[in-house]
Amino acid sequence: MNGEELADTAGTVLLVLGVTALLGPALFPVQQVLYHETRAGTMADGPELRAEGYTVIEYENLSERGKEIYVDALRSPDGAYTVPVGQGASEFPYDGGDDLGDASGRAEFEERQRLTSVVIERPDDADLPPADEPVERIDRERPPPEDPVGGRETANQNETATESERQLEQRRQVVAKYDLVTVGQRTPPVTDSGNLLRLGSVLLGTVAIGVGGYLRSRP
Repeated sequence: MNGEELADTAGTVLLVLGVTALLGPALFPVQQVLYHETRAGTMADGPELRAEGYTVIEYENLSERGKEIYVDALRSPDGAYTVPVGQGASEFPYDGGDDLGDASGRAEFEERQRLTSVVIERPDDADLPPADEPVERIDRERPPPEDPVGGRETANQNETATESERQLEQRRQVVAKYDLVTVGQRTPPVTDSGNLLRLGSVLLGTVAIGVGGYLRSRP
């Protein structure tokens, strides 16, 4: 096989490869996914959340699939975990906010969050990843230290500081006990691995067709 025949063969292979790569994204379009996010967080406790209309579910009462998804969301570096449609958990309200449309105002946003969220009440002794709740905000409630004035005043201040720290620790435990999980159904973002793969396929197809066409058409 001479050089011209070899170039024609290579060009044909590249054209076929390019067309196949371009057809891939069309044959396998982007599919929506079910997402689970633990980043929103809440400073409220169980009774407050129930009074606001949130659904509070004890971890032990989650289905096995619900427990698996919750733990995977906690382990995710960005606090977000997605699964294909049809592979979620029945207790999560994926379509809870559909009737609201596009929430523009604060009231609409809060209502959407309430309808598309569940609160997981974590057991005290469960072997779970740390809750993705704003526990660090509790430290901002710590009162500034006062300047000591005499022995008795210093003792009283130390006692007050110890009681304050005890109350803050109790508050930390309450905040970490109730974990807000926002769920829903949406199209994956551009940075999703599947979208990046489709983009790569399009780029590969474009380059392959360009090079293959050049090899086939050159004199």
